[in-house]
Amino acid sequence: MNEEATHPDINWRRVRRFGYVVAAVVIGVPLIAFGITYGVVATPDPKLVADQQQTVTLYYSDGSVMTTIGPTGGGNRTVVQISQVPRVVQKAVEAAEDETFETNIGLGGITTQFVRLATGADAQSLPDQWVQLVRAAKLGRQQSKDDILAGYLNLVYLGRGAYGIQAAAQAYFGKNVGELDASEAAFLAGCIDQPAKDEDETWTKQQWTHVLDRMVANGWLGQDERARYTVPPKPIMPVTGSLPPARSFIVQQVLAEAKQMAGLDEDVLRHAGAQVHTTIDPKAQTMAESAAQSLRSADPDVGDALVSINPSTGAIVSWFGGDNPAQGVDTADNAAQPGPTFQPLVLMAALRTSPQITLASQYDGTSPLTIGGVSVKNFSGADCGPQCALGDAMHNNTNTVFYKLTDDIGPAKVATTAFEAGVAQTQTIGGKTGPALRSSDKDQTTDSIAMGSYPVRPRDMAQAYATLAANGKYTPAHFINAVVASTGVSLYDAKANAHLAPTQVFETAQAKMVTQSMLTGPGLDGGRPVAAKAGSTAFLDTADNSDAWTVGYTPQVVTAVWVGHRKDLAPMKEGVDVPTSIWQQYMNAYLQGKPATQF
Repeated sequence: MNEEATHPDINWRRVRRFGYVVAAVVIGVPLIAFGITYGVVATPDPKLVADQQQTVTLYYSDGSVMTTIGPTGGGNRTVVQISQVPRVVQKAVEAAEDETFETNIGLGGITTQFVRLATGADAQSLPDQWVQLVRAAKLGRQQSKDDILAGYLNLVYLGRGAYGIQAAAQAYFGKNVGELDASEAAFLAGCIDQPAKDEDETWTKQQWTHVLDRMVANGWLGQDERARYTVPPKPIMPVTGSLPPARSFIVQQVLAEAKQMAGLDEDVLRHAGAQVHTTIDPKAQTMAESAAQSLRSADPDVGDALVSINPSTGAIVSWFGGDNPAQGVDTADNAAQPGPTFQPLVLMAALRTSPQITLASQYDGTSPLTIGGVSVKNFSGADCGPQCALGDAMHNNTNTVFYKLTDDIGPAKVATTAFEAGVAQTQTIGGKTGPALRSSDKDQTTDSIAMGSYPVRPRDMAQAYATLAANGKYTPAHFINAVVASTGVSLYDAKANAHLAPTQVFETAQAKMVTQSMLTGPGLDGGRPVAAKAGSTAFLDTADNSDAWTVGYTPQVVTAVWVGHRKDLAPMKEGVDVPTSIWQQYMNAYLQGKPATQF
């Protein structure tokens, strides 16, 4: 007889031993694998989400959005702290995605989704899924629930190009996350599951209903409040329009100023999720574009520029540098010969040097006239007579009078006055940047400065005239009022920038006299008091012009308009009537309804 058959307990012992081995393998191997993986894998830090690129938002002066600059990877994102997200929004997301988030150990739900979003690993294969599971478990032990939820809320995609709850609140409801109510929170939370269906009203209503009901079931929303929400909230229309081409130059100027004034380059702005509050008045900007785009020239290279400044604050209220950014030339920031519009600065320099000069002081206004060994002509052969009062010379654009003034006091004093009024001390001409208001061949300022022969930019002329409009007080023109990070931290405040503080550079009485000299220039509707100067520069010795300008102001606003070739110096048929028409159209529109203020 077989001995084993007489002892059945021996077989059972072997079966039990085998079972123990199997159990050890089934339980022990995964535990060992889990331990090894746990010790090796790194977990994403939710706090580092704040260092990701975010959306930069530029605002007009009235608080409306001008444009957004998304992360280099595309989409819109604005990082917020968990303290900025209302509890009702947090619970709506938990109701939609992970009702046990506050108590589970992180295996599945929000924690696992955060790991997937933060690492960019979609975990399709079993090994990848295993690593993701271990990462989630490890993260659940290392980080607080608040930190994990904050990271998830800043990374998750909710449709309409919005990454994160703050960007979604803006995209769907045009408000910040802190302003969302329970109904809006439930709507957004419902979009997480399938954001591609975010415009499907049937789907979004179904999701919205489910989220609100689960919030009630979990005690996160009262029955009474739930009863108030009978239909889903209506999202705003998706923003699909792009920034008007003419305003692309404004964005470039704003970004350049942020770097120059505050040391905030575009990368810093993106990482901060910066909100850039500009000085641009949207209504004034529309008026500027309408006026500037009224230019009709037979020459496609002839363009124009318009810069408008509030002289009391230095705020640039509108800016037109062309409507085709592809051409690459921002005409408002491109130097051109100012011609007779530079004469008020010559007069200002003369008054500072010789206070006895008045608008009644007389000079030889005949043409041609030899001054300092140079034959000087008035434009179009105009003649103000041998005894021409300064006031008349200003009205008539009499070159010979202002050339003589400059020769008497020295051209360097005219240049100094222009610089103190705000004309930039360096200019880029023909692609080369160098000292302004100097001859390139002699590296010195000559008497020809009186005729506006040295190129300056339209923004320079607007700035200089703004100093005159403010009775000799120079306030640097600027585009930015403030820059604030997405966390609410102030990154820059123009009011705190000492560089932008007003400085009295000219005597008030002398600045007023210069203003008085221009009261007979181009006028505005209703006889409104205005000081303005219009003029053009001749192309070589031809009857054509190369540049035409109109610059003028009321106490409320200063505007400079230039017309000429965008790239190279060339003849054009347009005269001073063209920039004057543009200037008048804009100024009349901007000042409509505003009181007529005396100087």
